[in-house]
Amino acid sequence: MSEEKTKQQEEKEKQEKPEARAEGPKAEAKAAEAGAKEAEAKPKEEPKPQKEEPKAKAREWDEEKIREEGEKLFYPNKWSRIVLTSAEEVMGTQGVSALLNMAGLKELIGNYPPDNMKKQFSFNKFGRIQQAIWDMYGNRGARVFAVRAGEQSFKDGLTQFKSVAQAAQVAMRVGSLEAKAKLGLEFFSKFFNSVSDQKVVVSEDEKHWIWTIEVCPMCWGRQSDEPCCHLAVGVLQAAFAWISDGKKFRIMETECKAKGDENCVIKIEKTPVE
Repeated sequence: MSEEKTKQQEEKEKQEKPEARAEGPKAEAKAAEAGAKEAEAKPKEEPKPQKEEPKAKAREWDEEKIREEGEKLFYPNKWSRIVLTSAEEVMGTQGVSALLNMAGLKELIGNYPPDNMKKQFSFNKFGRIQQAIWDMYGNRGARVFAVRAGEQSFKDGLTQFKSVAQAAQVAMRVGSLEAKAKLGLEFFSKFFNSVSDQKVVVSEDEKHWIWTIEVCPMCWGRQSDEPCCHLAVGVLQAAFAWISDGKKFRIMETECKAKGDENCVIKIEKTPVE
């Protein structure tokens, strides 16, 4: 009996062993299938949004190159002098001395540029004075000084160049205010380009006249998070008051080389504020 049981057990084991071997791959397949189903059941994780890289500035900042170029470009002595005399009216002689010290232009203390329209005041110096005003008084204070100086520059320019002013008035003897403004801007851009090394281009869209400064002394050599060519805004405010018999227009700089834009862009709304 014991021998028979032993034989039966051996036969049974022989039969069970292949089944056990077969169950190994089956079990693995079942486990893989179960894992796949479990993975499908889990909610898929949304890919994390990648941080946007900061946009590259439109122009590379090469301080040495900018300084070298700025020594070859010039603004009229008279308009540079007006910036300083306008600042003197507000901050006094000592204030302007402190301003010029901050700008690293001690040689101009008590020795302002001559009162003529010769192109002799470098863009480097002009930009440094504008930056020093910004450093001393912040954006708001710099805007007040620069706008006042811009308005004074325009008025003095009309006095200095009476023939130019008369020619502009003749050119603007047209019907609508919009037509006068367009002609005036084109005329003044050519004039400003001729008396300085700045380069201005005039264009327009449906709602604005656009004053684009491709070579700008106001922000030369400067870096800023916001537009800073307030002097140009002041000039345009005075120009539009002259063109429109005293009407006021909303004028805003929307792009600036100092903040990395390709050009300095000032937009003038075609509809006057008052």
